[in-house]
Amino acid sequence: MKAFLDSRQTEHDPKYFMSSGAIAPNPEQPKRVEILSAGAKNAGCVFAEPTDMGIGHIAKIHSPQYLTFLENIHERWTRIPGGGEEVVPNIHPRAREDGYPRSAVGQAGYHQADTACPI
Repeated sequence: MKAFLDSRQTEHDPKYFMSSGAIAPNPEQPKRVEILSAGAKNAGCVFAEPTDMGIGHIAKIHSPQYLTFLENIHERWTRIPGGGEEVVPNIHPRAREDGYPRSAVGQAGYHQADTACPI
């Protein structure tokens, strides 16, 4: 079986996570890549570097709003006075049928399920 692993994955090293109201180490650490790739290798997988197929394939499964959010949220977030270095949601709009949030904070809460997925 073929397994795909992008070498940049080990650069994903988020600093912030909250569990049961307490700040804790984020489970998405570079060590996790090592553990998962070792398991795949032990299972007989052959690794390949993924090919960049362009935005067209991504746009087939994600909304334009989400892609725009990913493209510019970090820059917008850094302009928030007192904002952290990682985009971590602190609000989660519940009534999503009321429209799409305009603020960076609102959009972070709209798109990110919890603190385990910082940008």
